[in-house]
Amino acid sequence: MQISQNLKLKQSQSLVMTPQLQQAIKLLQLTNLELTDLVEKEIEENPFLENNENSENQTEDRDEEKTDNLEDSFKNGESLSDEPYNHDYENRWDNDLATSNNSSQDYNDPGTIIERTQSDRISLKSVLTNQALIEFNQEDEKQIAEILIDYIDPSGWLTEDLNGISKFSGYELEIIEDVLLRMQSFEPNGVFARNIKECLKIQLKNLDNLDETKKLIIDNLELLGNGNLKGLQKITNLSDENLKKNIKLIRSLNPKPGTLYDENNNNIAHPDVIVSKEKDNWTVELNNSTLPKVSVNEGYVKEIERLECKDSDKKFISDSLNSARWLIKAIEQRNITTLKISSEIINQQKEFFEKGKKYLKPMILKDVAKKINMHESTVSRVTSEKLMMTPLGMFEMKVFFSASINSINNGESHSAESVRESLKKIISDEPLESPLSDEMLVNKLKGEGINLARRTVAKYRELLNIPASSVRRKIMKIQNVNI
Repeated sequence: MQISQNLKLKQSQSLVMTPQLQQAIKLLQLTNLELTDLVEKEIEENPFLENNENSENQTEDRDEEKTDNLEDSFKNGESLSDEPYNHDYENRWDNDLATSNNSSQDYNDPGTIIERTQSDRISLKSVLTNQALIEFNQEDEKQIAEILIDYIDPSGWLTEDLNGISKFSGYELEIIEDVLLRMQSFEPNGVFARNIKECLKIQLKNLDNLDETKKLIIDNLELLGNGNLKGLQKITNLSDENLKKNIKLIRSLNPKPGTLYDENNNNIAHPDVIVSKEKDNWTVELNNSTLPKVSVNEGYVKEIERLECKDSDKKFISDSLNSARWLIKAIEQRNITTLKISSEIINQQKEFFEKGKKYLKPMILKDVAKKINMHESTVSRVTSEKLMMTPLGMFEMKVFFSASINSINNGESHSAESVRESLKKIISDEPLESPLSDEMLVNKLKGEGINLARRTVAKYRELLNIPASSVRRKIMKIQNVNI
């Protein structure tokens, strides 16, 4: 009997989730405010960390190779070096769309960034002004828009009578009304209303969810306010269930959309990233006003080094110091990663920022990750909770990611968001006496070059809170009886 022995070597590679790597991944997901809370706790526990909030910030140029190495080590799951890194991190990311060469402002000055962040950048009137610049081309329209914005109160309502505006401005009332109508589609949804009823109707209209039934409920808000549901039911001829659904929807609206912005021009929902345009260049910045400013207290380190300590104390000191320096570097890497991802989003969604929401292109995590040589999971973590302030308003970063919908005849693909917009438009234009079935909607979308299955159309319709054609037909019958 012959016995043979075979020796085989197998090489494998695995990523070990060290505590440092776990913390680095956690930092990626945190918003600026959450990061600040975490840093404050670390400062309380680690004697070598100090808050630099009151110290003078000086942004210094870093060696490119050091930055690259930092990124590589982070991506590969390696611990960051324990060597001190005392430079303040660069607070902006520039690319072919985001450069500061043509700007008269010093964008490397953190003070300048803070001032612009806390001034008109995130004020209600500045957000409206930026949208007006995109919406209107005629000089007269721009002038009227500027006047209307001046009369916006903190609630977002228009406080001046249009006849009065027409008299002192010299513009025809009809032109002013036309400009106002277009501005009532601006963000935040519901602005430029003249009363609460108009505000609610504007919001539902912009959501393509305003029908005669909801108009009746809003026109009789007094009954709703008094809890007279029987009176509303009598007016609308709705069942208990349908009436409650409509009331729930109306109550979910914001009657004062301007309250998203306070009088000090600071947005209640603090942005993590700020996007602005200077001439033809786009600039992406971290919101420095909400970022923690932390460093290692090197003076305290030198004092400790002169002391004679026990071995146990030395270990505690060494661990605390290494932890402090690593945390600072991890925060810096988190900021670098956020800026890179934000910048690439601007690159790929430039048309959206230039022209408005209808021009959102299909984009998935992989599209961004591939361009900046990062893993899709990293892009997902960074964009999951963070907010981006843009000239068009505030958006969650994940909003810019949308699935691709195939077009007819291998044409340009459509984003899921643009498809939903097309679907809403088709349903809003349908014949009142004969609402379109899902199969008919499929054919209508094919006419626009959008290829969708019937079940997908039904899914999108439900996501838009649009009832089936049979339900829409019944609603129309009820409305006709009331008329």
